Amino acid sequence: MAETATENVDRRALGLFSDTVTAHLGPNDRVSREVRRAYLTGREIDRFMARAAFDALPGWERGRIGSAANDRAQRTVRDALRGTARDWTDLERFDEPSSTARAKDLRGGGARGGRNAKPKPPKFLSRRPES
Repeated sequence: MAETATENVDRRALGLFSDTVTAHLGPNDRVSREVRRAYLTGREIDRFMARAAFDALPGWERGRIGSAANDRAQRTVRDALRGTARDWTDLERFDEPSSTARAKDLRGGGARGGRNAKPKPPKFLSRRPES
């Protein structure tokens, strides 16, 4: 039977939660195993057992795991919305020359000797004079 969109999202959320529980409690912990089984099988009885095992944890630990799972979910959504394109906004401020250098370039007397001058290659690519 094909999964609906809601079931698909719930399954992905349970997988994310399972990864978070495993990261906090370890892979051999009973709660981690129950949550992982619920994620892998998707059966209602396994989900019930995972819920009971998680509810048996102390409140501070449930809160810590819940916060970590929430952070991981927000990061996953943010990364999915951002896509795979590189984010160059942090580097833009380094690419812009200072106002005096920009003025020299506009007059043609900049470091490159004018607008149409060919830029020099980096030093490590330049040929050294042979001795």
